[in-house]
Amino acid sequence: MFLAQDEFGSQVFAHQAVKNESYFCPVCEAPVRLKAGKVKVAHFSHQHILQCTRYLYKKESLMHLKLKHDIYTELNKIYATAMEYYLKEIEQIPDVLVNYQLAIEIQLSRISADLVAIRTKGYNKLGMKVIWLINDAEVKKDECLLSLNHFQYATTTDHKLFTINTESLSVNIYHIGHHVGNNRFIYRSEKIQVKDLYGYSKRVDWPNDYKLSQSMVKNILYHEKSAKSVLNPTLTYLYQLDIHHQHIPKRFIMTCLYERDILNSPLEWKLYIHYHLNRGTFNLQIFMDFIKLRTNGDILEKHIIVKNLVRYYLKVFRDSEDIA
Repeated sequence: MFLAQDEFGSQVFAHQAVKNESYFCPVCEAPVRLKAGKVKVAHFSHQHILQCTRYLYKKESLMHLKLKHDIYTELNKIYATAMEYYLKEIEQIPDVLVNYQLAIEIQLSRISADLVAIRTKGYNKLGMKVIWLINDAEVKKDECLLSLNHFQYATTTDHKLFTINTESLSVNIYHIGHHVGNNRFIYRSEKIQVKDLYGYSKRVDWPNDYKLSQSMVKNILYHEKSAKSVLNPTLTYLYQLDIHHQHIPKRFIMTCLYERDILNSPLEWKLYIHYHLNRGTFNLQIFMDFIKLRTNGDILEKHIIVKNLVRYYLKVFRDSEDIA
């Protein structure tokens, strides 16, 4: 951390601190040590991290400290910016706080998606927006598709993933579009500077419908078969509906944007509805239990997502003989 208190209770930045003086954590009041050198960015460190419950989830690497320092320095040239500002109401400490409206969290290592969501909701309770900056080098992508693990998706804000290049300090923003199965998404990307993070609000207008390619469908089915489960819903419904995997009707391979926030594959949930409508056994509450949400702090409530999925199904299938 970069801020501590001296023995008189005054805040002191690490780069202004004097060696061999006594300093204390502003949160838990435990003694901290000044660490500074020719290579290391000056910072304070707990003598025993377990003494500070607030910092249990934030043991920071030197790269983390450097990025936090550099981001603070850039933003503080333009905005009222603070580092490690303790938000007592929610017991959280953002790496950087801008104009008391934007919390910036640097998260170079993977942590629990649930923890990311909880902390995001904490900032939102105070009316703050939060941007999680993760390591760009850890994000898997090609020219067409972005692959996100649960942690990475949890850090997205308004379906945008913010990453940072740890060498150039440039920020990449990945606008997440339709889910095409197996945690892969179509996307668009752009590069901005750190100073542009505050007030950033650009949106991408994605089409309401997107047709999966044959290779995307093949990838989904390969993943389902690899699971080797006799209870696999996708494979079971294809069999029960007598649909050959090489001739899946177009209506099953159209996707909508609401599918970004669910773990179920684009095939699975549509086959579920189709199967149960055919047999007169469809139940909205049971379908809601069938749908599994991704972990994220700012997605819509589950009942809203589920109702929009059903509406989309009815839109796509409105000309089908099965529900005419």
